[in-house]
Amino acid sequence: MTDLDRTVEKIEQGDAWDEADEVVQVEVKRPLDKVIPVRLSADKWEQIRAEARELGIGPSTLARMWIMERLRSSSAVVPSPDVSGTGNLSRSLKADR
Repeated sequence: MTDLDRTVEKIEQGDAWDEADEVVQVEVKRPLDKVIPVRLSADKWEQIRAEARELGIGPSTLARMWIMERLRSSSAVVPSPDVSGTGNLSRSLKADR
């Protein structure tokens, strides 16, 4: 009998938990179900891809992180008047040109 067979048998008999096993709390997040199409120039897309690659994440994940960061900071501080509605983000993107 293999280790796998023994484990399956143990589970089927209801003895799957060892005394040393720990209970682990798992946080279940709501699925992300909304998509925002964003148009970017090819060079800006490559900048995002390069930065995301350095961080070991995808470009969509990086963009989502930036958006969430901005939403958190804008809810904590009263935003300064900005007709474009993009604040520092628009200034930083213009600086990259």
